[in-house]
Amino acid sequence: MATTSTLEERELVIRLIESDSIAFEKLYYQYVERAYGFAFHFLRNSSEAEEIVQEVFTKLWEGRHKINPDLSFSGYLLTMVKNSVFNENRKKMYHRAYVSDILKYLQTHIRDMEEKITYDDLMEMINKTVRNMPPKRQEIFKLCRIEGMSHKSIAKSLGIAEKTIEAHMRLALRDLKAVLSPILDKICR
Repeated sequence: MATTSTLEERELVIRLIESDSIAFEKLYYQYVERAYGFAFHFLRNSSEAEEIVQEVFTKLWEGRHKINPDLSFSGYLLTMVKNSVFNENRKKMYHRAYVSDILKYLQTHIRDMEEKITYDDLMEMINKTVRNMPPKRQEIFKLCRIEGMSHKSIAKSLGIAEKTIEAHMRLALRDLKAVLSPILDKICR
């Protein structure tokens, strides 16, 4: 699609703020390739870049009333893409660190583990334990340990007290310990 002038773009942004889906569609087609290229530059993964761009345009529509039509729409959009890319990379980093911590623990505390229990079996036990947690505890555990969110940010996003988050995490870790301790005790003997 041909680029629009700054004045035309401002009009489209104003219409977008007023919930005009046609204006949104025009802006989408105007910027989707640029947003994708920007995301791909950082991620080097086509499907992840596409997912980020779709997520950003969804957030853009949902938060359209917060857009300032006097500022650069392109700058606003690409900042959203950049922030989403960084958030995605942060989640991946926390997930890798979580898995790495488990592996380090297992490597330091378990001799000859491959003969006694496989890594896949252990991970399945962990995943099954998490799946069997009450829904809210499961959600909080995943947000904290897999996505790497702080207790404070989880409390804010879920609209509950930080102490409630701490209690759910304490119970989640107790559940995991109850399942894993007997197995680890046998292996470490």
